[in-house]
Order: sequence, then C-alpha cells, then structure tokens
Amino acid sequence: MRPSTIRYFVREGFSGLRKNLLMTMASMVAVAACISILSFSYCVGSNLQYMLNQMEDSIGISVFLNGELTGEEIEKMKNQISKVEHVENVEYISPGDALDNLKKEWGADEDIFVGLDETNNPLSHSFQISLDGIESQTSVLDALERIEGIDNIRHGQTETEVLMKANNVFRIASVLVMLVLGMISVMIIMNTIRISVVNRRVEINIMKYVGATDWFIRWPFIIEGIIIGLVGAFVPVMLGMPIYARVISSIYNYIPVIKFIQFRLTGSVFTFLMPVALVFGVALGVVGSVTSIRKHLRV
Repeated sequence: MRPSTIRYFVREGFSGLRKNLLMTMASMVAVAACISILSFSYCVGSNLQYMLNQMEDSIGISVFLNGELTGEEIEKMKNQISKVEHVENVEYISPGDALDNLKKEWGADEDIFVGLDETNNPLSHSFQISLDGIESQTSVLDALERIEGIDNIRHGQTETEVLMKANNVFRIASVLVMLVLGMISVMIIMNTIRISVVNRRVEINIMKYVGATDWFIRWPFIIEGIIIGLVGAFVPVMLGMPIYARVISSIYNYIPVIKFIQFRLTGSVFTFLMPVALVFGVALGVVGSVTSIRKHLRV
C-alpha cells in the first residue's frame, strides 16, 4: 500500500469523525466505559490472585500433638503426615523452640513469660505444614483429622475460602458486565460509522462503479473505528494509573490494620493492562466499523 493511499485513508477517517462529532464522542465514551470496567476488573482480580499467591507462601497448617511423645513417635507421625497428598513440607517444632519463637515475636521481657523456661513450658509438640497450593487445604485437613495423636489443628481455611470465592465471583461478574458493555460499544460505533456511510453513500456507489475495491472503500471507516477505539481505551487507562496508585496509598493510610497485605505495584499492573486495553479498544472499533459498512458495499 502506497504512502499516499494511507494518507488518504487517514484523512478521510478523521474527516468522518469531525462531521459526526456528537456520535463520535458517544462512541468514545462507550468504549471508555467498557475499558474502565476491564481495567477495574483486572486491578481487583489480579490483586486478589496476588493475595492468594502470598497466602500460599505465608499460610500453612499448624498441628499440635497430644501429651508427651518420644522421638520415635514424633518421627513416625511426621512421616505419616508427609505422605498426605498435597503436603509439601513438614517441620517439627519442639515446645522449647515454640517458646523461643514466642519470646522473639512478643519480646522476652513481657510479663506473660515470667516463670516459663525449659522445665516449665505449657506449649506442646507441633508440626508446621506447608502445602503445594492453598486450594488443597480442605483435603489435607480431612486427612489430618484421621491421624491419631493430633490434639488441635490451626489453619487459615476460612480466609482462604473467602478470598477464592470473592475472586471467582468477581471474575464471572466482570466478564458478564464487559460482554454487555462491549456489545453496547459496538452498537454505538456501528451507528456512528453508519451515519458516515449514509452521508457518503453516493460517493461509495460512484467508487464501486468505477472499479474501487471493497477494501479501498472500507479502510477510511475502519480508520474511524480504530481512532474511536484507541482514544476510548487510552484515556481511561491513563486516568486509571494515578487513581490506582492513590487508592492503594489511601488503603495503607486509612486502614493500617491491613498493612501486612501487599498490593501489586502500579507499574506491574498497567504494563500489562495498557496494551491489552488498546488492543481491545481497537477490536471494538474495527468490529463496529466493518459490520456497519458491509451492506452498503452491495451495489
């Protein structure tokens, strides 16, 4: 394709947008709304998944054993737990080690530790269990409950299930909303392009009669759709970056209790989101423009 032809297509595309400015703005707003939902959904969904990944590394299962056990009994139980499916690692923690860990965490000078030592230690033998994935917690817990000698099991199953359910529900809802907004965006873009086509129908008919190909006629309208899609996608993503950074900062400032939770950095989120949003916006514009001009090429 010659540069002069490309310039002609681009010039005609911008000309069509200017002539139907009101519908052009409506189309861009529709695309922007769709991309905004896409961006919001990705930001929330990716952070939920990011939290789940953090939980995989930080949340395990603590198993506390009954009474006094011999070294042989502890080793036997460790081997038994290690054979449970989805168990990745089993670490034995003696009562003395557990007391030392508490002193490091709370401070050895705390009043609660007065009188506690190696001979006077109420803590029990325990195992710290790591899993290959937090989604395996339920099956592992069921297996542990069938092992004799276990007094108590502590885990973060409730928190895990809440996050996983929230992630799944939000993902499905986001897809449904984006499908609806995507169809609305395509319909508005189709109407915008259709107005341009109707205004130029005589010119299109003449071009068809003198031998112009369908694609030569299509390209200016496709350019219109691409421009609508690009602008409609670029603006909400660019606005979304500072908004995302501000929201994360506000969460840390006003809800200090969750400072232990790490959110994804703005750069890592929008490095992926920007190209995806632009491609999605262009796709909406192209689909809308190609669909709207199809019947007008049948001369």
